Amino acid sequence: MLVEMTIEHFALIEKVHLPIGPGLNVLTGETGAGKSIVLDALEVALGGRVSGEMVRTGEERAIVEAVFDLTDRPQRKQALAEMGIDVGEDNLLVVRREISRTGRGRISLNGRAATVQMLREATEGLCDLHGQHEHHTLLQPEKHLDLLDQYGGSLLKQEGKPLELLDQYAGAPILALREEVARLHQELEAIQAELRELRGDERDRARREDLLRFQVEELEAARLRPGEEEELEAELQRLANATRLKQAAAQGYALLYEAGPRQEAAADLIGRAEALLADAARIDPGLSPVLEYLQAAQANIQEAARFLADYQEQVEDDPERLAQVEQRLTLLHNLKRKYGDTVAEMLEYLEQIRAELARLQGSEERAAELERRLEEVGAAAAQAAARLSQARREAAAELGERVARELRDLGMPHAQFIVRVDSPAEADWRAVGPKGWDRVEFLFSPNVGEPPRPLAKIVSGGEMSRIMLALKVILARVDEVATLVFDEVDTGISGRTAQAVAEKLAAIARDRQVICVTHLPQVAAMADHHLLITKEEVGGRTRTRVQPLDEEGRSLEIARMIGGAEITPLTLEHARELIRAAAALRRGG
Repeated sequence: MLVEMTIEHFALIEKVHLPIGPGLNVLTGETGAGKSIVLDALEVALGGRVSGEMVRTGEERAIVEAVFDLTDRPQRKQALAEMGIDVGEDNLLVVRREISRTGRGRISLNGRAATVQMLREATEGLCDLHGQHEHHTLLQPEKHLDLLDQYGGSLLKQEGKPLELLDQYAGAPILALREEVARLHQELEAIQAELRELRGDERDRARREDLLRFQVEELEAARLRPGEEEELEAELQRLANATRLKQAAAQGYALLYEAGPRQEAAADLIGRAEALLADAARIDPGLSPVLEYLQAAQANIQEAARFLADYQEQVEDDPERLAQVEQRLTLLHNLKRKYGDTVAEMLEYLEQIRAELARLQGSEERAAELERRLEEVGAAAAQAAARLSQARREAAAELGERVARELRDLGMPHAQFIVRVDSPAEADWRAVGPKGWDRVEFLFSPNVGEPPRPLAKIVSGGEMSRIMLALKVILARVDEVATLVFDEVDTGISGRTAQAVAEKLAAIARDRQVICVTHLPQVAAMADHHLLITKEEVGGRTRTRVQPLDEEGRSLEIARMIGGAEITPLTLEHARELIRAAAALRRGG
């Protein structure tokens, strides 16, 4: 439920605060006072488009803040929690949106920065904003199917039947059947796409198969092994420098272990130092650690000498092996240019093309399998679409009767409202779309003797308002939207019809919060909360004000709505009588 709104520097509004209560909230005021501006601001708070033109002249930015009470909306609170937005113990969602003169701005949800998409997701299902422009929905046959399905889903909820039980209820499982049809249609699309790919140009497929076969054979013949290239590079270095390595090992061995005519070996020098210091250590034991170091050095020299001796035996000039290594590395480098930067990447590519080649070689078998699957899924889709169509026809008959009944209450005693459901003559799976195979259109006849015709061809503004209101009344009991907003839904009506419209709005408001902009005194009299929108000039500037009305204020405003600017005792008494009668009617339910 919408609790309150604060609007600053938005269009004609300087700054207003609107307390919004449960039940029927009515906004009244003279034409041009700014009533629709308030609803425009609400639309912005719900994620509507913004522009710099919305900012009040002379100001740098506009601010719209809306507060929603989510106490009775556990699913919405859960959705917000998943978005990382905590509504706290007070269960309030505070939406704040700033609009700069450039059209850009900032959004926050309970103080957390958000995007427009996050805002729309956060406020989804909180408000149904129905304005004059939404009448066009009824003029678009492509929208009629969704309205019928919404009604059919509402029937199912009223009966308390779980959506997943598709087989048990012929009359109402529209939403579940529609879900099933959409799923099957998606599967059909996927099967057909794969079949098209398999049945592509045979020459292209044959060329691709030949290429893959060649690549697989080339890579398999190479017998690639992870780490092989690094090992070969190291071996190449040894083979190419064998003479140099052998000489270095021999010279190193000689320096460590072989004395020459002009030099002593390192081992001999350390041996002499060890003998010399052994005598000294007997005199001063403090030299003992040095002896240990020398002994360790002697052992290391002996180990190094043995290693170098063995190394000399192992390193040999081997031109034949050198040629083999170079040839193998050349092969690897050539393969890398075609199949990957490393041996690991080439092995991964080999697995990929093996799988693709297997698919191509098994394409006939796969195509036959897909054909069988297409027949099975197609039959299931056609069956589900037929059941959906039947469910729609049953819902359509009842919806048409109920709308006509509501229209009779709204001053159209002879109105006929027909929901026509057309299905294709050749109804097989090829006719199934994501919503089934039906076309739905609303037909209307306001008078006796006139055949029902499409709404767009005959309906007037007043008739359109009442048809939309009738649909809202029917759907309101099960509609999940907490707040219904009507912008002059009473256009083009007066007298007894106006009273009927007022009673219908009050009926909706028993189950939902309703916000309504109206020019009808009968609707204003039904209000649980009445806000007066006025326009005034201050310092050469025009600004819009919002004033919550008490009982006397309501009487004066409704008297103005009845008789115009000049309020007489008669119009004032008439206004008070309207308020008393409305209160009695609301109490009676």
